[in-house]
Amino acid sequence: MKLKQPPLAASAAPSYDRTWAEIEALLDEAVQEMRAQHSKYMLRKMTGPKEAKYRALMKFQRAKGIVDTLKWTIGVRGQSSPLDEGLGK
Repeated sequence: MKLKQPPLAASAAPSYDRTWAEIEALLDEAVQEMRAQHSKYMLRKMTGPKEAKYRALMKFQRAKGIVDTLKWTIGVRGQSSPLDEGLGK
């Protein structure tokens, strides 16, 4: 017996139930994470093993993507779309 899956559009529909306070709190948290990972990357760049340096760099880039997306979402002046930067730049 096969279970019927809901249509993709129905399951991916946005709920729009986030408050501005929740979005801004998430942005603050992401900025702190981005700064922490940048600091870890700089430390690992000077002293740590290569794997740890790359892991910190990847975490920094992930946090930067989240920050850029949230800033674009809330409409920060001058913030271009995160997709305009392209991948791998």
